[in-house]
Amino acid sequence: MEFLSLRLSPASCSGSAFMVSNSYTSKSRLERIYTLQSFKTVTTNVICSMSSQEKKKVVVVGGGVGGLAVGGRLSREGFDVLILEKNEQVGGRLQSVVLSPGVGNCHQAEPDGGNGGTPVGLRGGDSFRFDTGPSLLLLPQKYRDAFAALGEDMDDYISLKKVEPAAYRVFFGEEGGVKSLDLLYDVQKMCAQLEHEEEGAAAAYLRFLAFAKEALDKGTASFIEQDFKSFWDYANLPRLLPLLKHLSPPELLGQHHARMSAYFKSSKLRALFTFQDLYVGLTPYNAPGVFSLLAATEITDGVWYPVGGFAEVRDGLAKAAQKVGVKITTNATVKRIDHANGQVEGVTLHDGSFIKADIVVANADLPHVYKSLLGSYGRKQASNLLQSKYSASVIAFQWAMNTHLEGLSHHNVFLSDLYEKSWQRVTNASSMIERPNFYVHAPSRTDPTVCPQGYDAITVLLPVAHLGEGYNNGSSSEEKEIIDAARVRVLDCLLRSGIKVTVSNILSEVVYSPPIWQEMYNLQYGATFGLAHNLSQLAYFRPDVADASIRGLYFAGASTRPGNGVPLVLMGAKVTADRILEDNLISR
Repeated sequence: MEFLSLRLSPASCSGSAFMVSNSYTSKSRLERIYTLQSFKTVTTNVICSMSSQEKKKVVVVGGGVGGLAVGGRLSREGFDVLILEKNEQVGGRLQSVVLSPGVGNCHQAEPDGGNGGTPVGLRGGDSFRFDTGPSLLLLPQKYRDAFAALGEDMDDYISLKKVEPAAYRVFFGEEGGVKSLDLLYDVQKMCAQLEHEEEGAAAAYLRFLAFAKEALDKGTASFIEQDFKSFWDYANLPRLLPLLKHLSPPELLGQHHARMSAYFKSSKLRALFTFQDLYVGLTPYNAPGVFSLLAATEITDGVWYPVGGFAEVRDGLAKAAQKVGVKITTNATVKRIDHANGQVEGVTLHDGSFIKADIVVANADLPHVYKSLLGSYGRKQASNLLQSKYSASVIAFQWAMNTHLEGLSHHNVFLSDLYEKSWQRVTNASSMIERPNFYVHAPSRTDPTVCPQGYDAITVLLPVAHLGEGYNNGSSSEEKEIIDAARVRVLDCLLRSGIKVTVSNILSEVVYSPPIWQEMYNLQYGATFGLAHNLSQLAYFRPDVADASIRGLYFAGASTRPGNGVPLVLMGAKVTADRILEDNLISR
C-alpha cells in the first residue's frame, strides 16, 4: 500500500473554520480616573469622561492569545483597540482543525480497498479534530483570571474537564521491552508505584513534591507575575531574602537532571520528573531546577482539557474581547510599524494602507518584529536577539486512525533508552536514533467528540533541531527523508510498547515541520516554542514588555516576559496592560 501525506503550507491552512465576527458593539463613554503625577510625589485625582474622539488608539499586531488578552484589558480600560491578524483566524498557535478522511486537504489511505470515498464504518459527515498548538491546559485559574479581567466568567465560554486518573502515561524504551509509569494525582497510589520501582522513592517523591509546590507558589508570585523595569527591581534584597528562607538557590539554579539525581537513583524516575523541560525548549541537562514547577502544577493543580478542543479557548477569548469593544480584522498583514523621533505613529499594512495609533502592541514573535517591522532601528536590535538561544522545533503528525489505539492515555510521552543522547537535536534522518523521545496526544480518552467511536485522532510531536541548527539544510528531499524516518520510528515505538498500530491504520495524515512553523507564525528559525528559557533568558533577562527607545511600542506573547505557554502568556498580558496603563497615567 502506498501511503501519502500532506505537508502543510500557509495556503492549505486558509480554510479553517473560525472567522471572528464583529457583531459586538463598542461600549459607550467610560468614566475614567486619571492620576496626574509630578516629580514632587504630589498626586491629584481628576475624574474625566473619555469620548470616542478622546480615546487613545491602540493597534495590536497579531491576534494570538497575548494579543487578545492585552487588547481586551485595554479596551475595558477605555482605549480604542484594533487587533490585526495576518491569518484567517485569531489565536496564534492555539488552534484546532477538523479533517474528514478522503475529503479536502488530506489524503486517504485505502482501508476499504477502494480509491477514495468514505472509509468503511464512517458516515459521510464524520470528522476528526486535532489541536495543532497547545494540547494540555495547566494552571486553569490563570485562564479564569484572564476572562475575569474582561468582566466575563470563563465557564460561560469554555467547559473544562480534568484529564484522569493520570496526568500522563510515560513509556520507557528498554532493550528487553517497554515499561510504562503513570503520573498519578492520587499520592498514595503514586507512592506505591514509585516504591515498586525503587526502594525509598516514595519518601523522596514527597520531598520533591513539597519543594516543587513551594517553587511553583513562591516563584509565580515573586518572579513570573512581576514587572521588572530594572535589574534592581529584579535583585531587590528585601524581596529576595524572605524567599531564601523557603527556597534553596542550588535547588532552583542547579542542573535539573542533577537535582533530580539527589532524589532518585532510578534513571526512569529522574526522567519522569524532568521530561517536561521540553515545553520550554530545554533539556534536563541544560534546564535549571526551577522547572520542577512544571511537574508540580501537573500533579497538584491537574491537567485539564477544554471540551471541543483548544479552539474553544481561542473563540472564547476573541468573543470576550469583542464584547468589551475590541475590533478584530483578520487577513491583515502588517508590513511596518511606523515610528519617528522616538515615538510610535501607527502601522502600514501590506496593501499600503496606514493606520494611525498612539500605542502599538506587537504580539508577533519578537525577533520577527525587530527584524522585519521596525526598519533599520529594528534590524540593529534583532542582531542581538538572533544570538539568543532558541527552543527546539518539532515535527508534528496528525493522524486520523481507523482503529482505537488501546494502551494510550490522554497524554503520553515515549522516552528513549538512550536518554541523554536522545535530547540531542536531530538535523537529518541519519541522526535520528532508533527510539527517540516524542509525545502523543490522544484526547478522545477525555472528550469523545474528537472522533467517531471506535476510531482515533492522534497527534505526535517529535522534537528536532530548528532551522538555525541545520535542520534538513533547506533541502526538500532531505526533509521528506527526516519526516519519513520520524514516522517509521514513532510507529515502531508504539508497536514495541504494545500499541497495535501500523501505517495501514492511518486514514489521513497532516504534517507540520520547522519551515511550516516559521511560515505560518513568523517564528524565528521555526523554533516552535520560541526563545528558550535558560537562566540568561528568564525573568528580567528575557526581553522587556516595552521597547527601550520607541515610546508607545509594547510587546506581548511567548517571546517576551514571562515566557511561553498559554498560562504564562496570559500572565504576561496583564504585565503589559498594566505597564501601558502606568505609562499613560491611568489609575484603576
